[in-house]
Amino acid sequence: MGASARALPPLLLAVLLTSFPGALGANPGLVVRITDKGLEYVAKEGLVVLQSELLRITLPDFSGDFNIKHIGRGQYEFHSLDIPSCELLSSALTPLPGQGLSLSISDSFIRVQGKWKVRKSFV
Repeated sequence: MGASARALPPLLLAVLLTSFPGALGANPGLVVRITDKGLEYVAKEGLVVLQSELLRITLPDFSGDFNIKHIGRGQYEFHSLDIPSCELLSSALTPLPGQGLSLSISDSFIRVQGKWKVRKSFV
């Protein structure tokens, strides 16, 4: 199924909801029921989108201090971090009544690549 075909049902739903006055009000004329199979489909397709987005981002640089007993204090720095590969294998999407949806991802990995530096003064 192409990307335009996958975008069609949500687009049609959005047009339908905005075309009727008061459809988004307190007493809707349209009630949608989401089944478990529908949630599984959304979770599966969402993982594909999330995985492609993760491969495009660059993580922010960060640094800080640490303290190790008997060794002392030091500083660390991570920079130029990116995600060269990731594999999101299993997910579950569950409704939270009155709040929205909860996405749980398991049996997955994300590989992070970058540069790091640790400084420790021994004087």
